[in-house]
Parts: sequence; structure tokens; C-alpha cells
Amino acid sequence: MPVRTHGKKKTDKPAKAPKRRETGTAKQEDEQPKKKQSFRIGRLQLAVGGAAAIGAGGAYLFWTLLAPAVDLRPKTTRVVASEPKVGASSFTLAHMVPGCTMERGYANRHIIGPERFGVSSPKECMGYCRQSQCNCWSWKDDGFCRTGKAEKCTYIASEDDDRWMYGSCNPEQRTPAPVKVAPMPVPGPLVPSPVAAKFVPRPSPAPVSKQGQGEGVMPSTASPTQLASTELKPGAETVLPDTSKADSSVCPVLLITHQRAGYLQRALQSIFEHRVRPETNPVIASQDGDNADVRSVLQKYEATGQLKFLQFSPKTFMPTGYQRLCAHYGWAFSQIFDVLGYEQAIVLEEDLEIASDFFSYFQATLPLLRSDSNLFCVSAWNDNGKPELAQNSTAIYRSDFFPGLGWMLLRSFWSEVKKKWPKEYWDDFLRRTDIRLERQCLRPEVSRTHTFGEKGVSRGQYYKAHLVSNHLNEKPVDWTSMNLSHVATPAAFDAFLTQQVNAAKKFRFDELEKVAQFDQPVAIRYDDKQWKRVAHHFGLMEDDKAGIRRGSYKGVLPFTWHQQPAYLVRDWPMV
Repeated sequence: MPVRTHGKKKTDKPAKAPKRRETGTAKQEDEQPKKKQSFRIGRLQLAVGGAAAIGAGGAYLFWTLLAPAVDLRPKTTRVVASEPKVGASSFTLAHMVPGCTMERGYANRHIIGPERFGVSSPKECMGYCRQSQCNCWSWKDDGFCRTGKAEKCTYIASEDDDRWMYGSCNPEQRTPAPVKVAPMPVPGPLVPSPVAAKFVPRPSPAPVSKQGQGEGVMPSTASPTQLASTELKPGAETVLPDTSKADSSVCPVLLITHQRAGYLQRALQSIFEHRVRPETNPVIASQDGDNADVRSVLQKYEATGQLKFLQFSPKTFMPTGYQRLCAHYGWAFSQIFDVLGYEQAIVLEEDLEIASDFFSYFQATLPLLRSDSNLFCVSAWNDNGKPELAQNSTAIYRSDFFPGLGWMLLRSFWSEVKKKWPKEYWDDFLRRTDIRLERQCLRPEVSRTHTFGEKGVSRGQYYKAHLVSNHLNEKPVDWTSMNLSHVATPAAFDAFLTQQVNAAKKFRFDELEKVAQFDQPVAIRYDDKQWKRVAHHFGLMEDDKAGIRRGSYKGVLPFTWHQQPAYLVRDWPMV
């Protein structure tokens, strides 16, 4: 037979072979391949036909008998309470709370609100949302639940989307009967229970309505720490709860803790020993990570109603302990002020114990902090609080230096600095001139806190040289009965300090060696170039931050020396 060219240019045909005589045997040999080919085609047609018949029958059986029991809808199908069918999730409409929606996906990043762990189902997470009148919830199958405010409760792509569920809840629609859920590990602000001396969560205030826009919210620019689990994305928009009706007299104690369970136990014992008004000073501990020993201590006190606690779990890797501590502080502040809506808070760490008049001190100074815009904090700590330097238990001063280690701040100050919150060294950040803005802190001469934290992020820096010998006040003072007018304003304190320095006997630092005893207050002048010698002579902390020496005010450092008031004077302009 001739060769087919399949589109190629035809070539000349070869010469025909001479015809073969078709005998009977040759004819049979030619017909045999044709019969085999016909047989193969027949078998193939039969197989195809049979498969088609079986397929049609299988499809018929599947769609008539099995399909009603199988839901093949895509996993992103929205499920609401009014729909008759169930979405791709293993949870049905029975797992829902009226007024809430349920979808497959991850929306946690948008939500500003408390985190909970050990939540068994989306319905339980929705129940928390309905109780707190939040508008968005997010749940993961490992028991994680976040509820709170979100400007848009929408889906966000995530690597493990199939493990997440989320939805919105209508705060206007009330559940006919209360949903039974497990006790909430993360509370709202606390109020005393009328039945016993335990505490119950106060419901968050209802959102403010915008005229003509239905359900209203309070938009605000979120800091990096307000985003879920410190996913640092500055400039995102968030929604804050309405705190216009919050009890302004409540000042919670925010206790920062990480993984030193023994320290934490000692700190809590000190707090509960000296706390007189639990309803005014509820304790809210913020745990960084999931250290089992620390969690056990917190759960023990939570079971008795003495505290509630939050849990900080960053999803962003932080290479240093300073960075993690800074992120934890920012996150905890956002929970206390932006989520729970407190107006002020006292901040402690797990390695601090307090004096018996600690709460009296803050109760008396809170009105001063509120009324004077030139103050940004009140501290219970004196960096130079050694017994030989700090003896007047009733003395209180203004200081240009932020002391920390047991201090109080207002929500207004947090709102001011949260957008600038640093990645590390949060305390030095508050000492910067562009943050302090020439404002001061109040601080006592004798400390009302004592640190026993030799082990920690700072690895014992200054601990043996200064901190371990810092004296904790042992002479209780009723601060609410004290006259604090001399520190109420900068002008009042300037006048007070000028009077004290002018009334003191004046020396130059070089003349001190000639004086064996002091029988009256002294004012000692020194030059900047002499500072290290001066600090070493008196046993003062010699470092400074942003050009400000610890405990000083406009270059004057008050302390006690030889049981007499002493004032180190650099360039006091009003002397």
C-alpha cells in the first residue's frame, strides 16, 4: 500500500508490483486480519457500552439514595440561623446562638477584645460574644476564642482556615434565655457581688449609635499592640467600647507576669495582704505565654474570686526578652484601657512586693494626677531609696525622671503614646524628651515597693549594687489625710523647693570632707563634670536617661543625709 504523507509534499509513486494471482489460500490469508480487527472493535464497543450503563445506574442510585444525606456545598458557604441546611462545618444550626452568624474562616485579626482558652465549641464562643455585646467572634478548634469589637467582621485568608470559624452577632437582638457557658477566664471590669465577697463581670457598655446609621461604633486608630496577638501593623482602624459610663473611681492593678511562678506567688500574697478595697482595686494579671506553673498560681486565686487574668500569646517572633516584654506591656495596656475601658491603672510586675500604705498612697495621689496636665504618672518607687538616703516616710516630690516599679497612669496618657509604642525598652521610651514633654511624675522618698527580682530580663542589672538594698516603707502613712498641696502643681512645687533650698546650709561638694556632722538641712552645689564623684560619694545611682538624673527635678535631687534633708543642686534657677 502507498505511504500517507499527512500533509507533507507528495512524492512520486513507486512502480507497481506485479499482480499476485489470488488463489484461495492467499485470499484467506488476507481476510484473517480483517476478522481479528472486527472482533477487537466489537469487544471495545461492548465494554464502552457496559461502562456507560453501569455509570448511569450508579449515578441514579447515588442521587436518589445517597445525595440527600451528603452536603457537597463549598466550605465558604455562609450559615445563618434562618437557613434550613448546614454549612461545610461539622457544626449544625443547633450549635448556634440566635442573632449570630457562623462561617468557616479566620477573622481574628480584626477583633479587639479578650482572648479565652478551652472553649469547646463555636456556640460557647458566641455565648461570650452575646454576653459582652460584642459584634464579632472568632473560634479555633483547639479551644481558642476571641470576642470583641471589629469595624468589619470579615474573612481573612489564613494557612489553617479550615480550623477556624467566625461570625458577627447583632447586639440589639437579645437571647430569649441565657446561654450556659463555662466561667469566663477573661473578665470585664469587676464589681462586688451582692451575695458574697466574690466578683462578677460587669457587662460592657452598649455601643454608641450614630444618628441615621443604625448600630454605632467608636472608630479609632489602633496601635500595633491593639491588633490580635501583637501582629504589628500600625495604622489599622479599630473600634473601641463606649466607656462614658465607666466607674471612674475603679483603679485596677495590672500585674505583668511571665514565667517566675515563685515570684508571682510572693507578689500576690503582698497585694492581697494590703489591699483594703477589692471593689476599687481589682487585680487583673496578664500572663505572657503559657507557663504551667504560673497559670496554676493564677487559677488558684481566680477560683477564689481574688483576681482575673489575661493571656498574651504573640504570633510574631521576637529575638530578645526586652522586645517581648515591651510588646506584652503594650498589649496589656490596650486590654485594660481600650477593651475594658478603665480610666486609670496601677502597674506592677511579678517581682514586686508592696508596703502596707501602698493603696492609700495611690488613692491620695490619683486626684492630683487627674487634675494636673503637667503630671504623666505617679510612682511608688525611689531609685535612691536606700535606708541611709531615704528616711522621711511622709516626703513626696515631683521628678523629671520616670521611676517605674509600681506606678499609675491614666487612659488619656496611653491614648497619647500608643501609636508611638516602641519595639523594646518601654521604660526608656517613657523617659524620652519627646514623650515626657517636660512633664513630671510624683515619687516618694521612701519606696512603697520593693523588688526581689534578681532573675529576669535585665539579668540582675543594678540589683546587687542598688536595688536589693532599696528600703520598703515600714511606717504606714494615711496619705488621704496628708496635705499634698505642695506637689499639686509645678508652681506650688517650685515655691516649696525654693524655700527648702534657701533655708538649708549651703556647701560646695569639695567642702563636704571638712564637715564631720550635719545638724540642719544642707544644699550641696556641684558641677556636671563632678557628677560621678558626687554619686559615688553618696551611694546614688549615677546613670541618667535623656540627660535626667534619677529622682531629680530641674537639676535638684532631694534625699536624706546624716538624718537631715539634703539637696544636691546643680543650677537651680530660683535660689
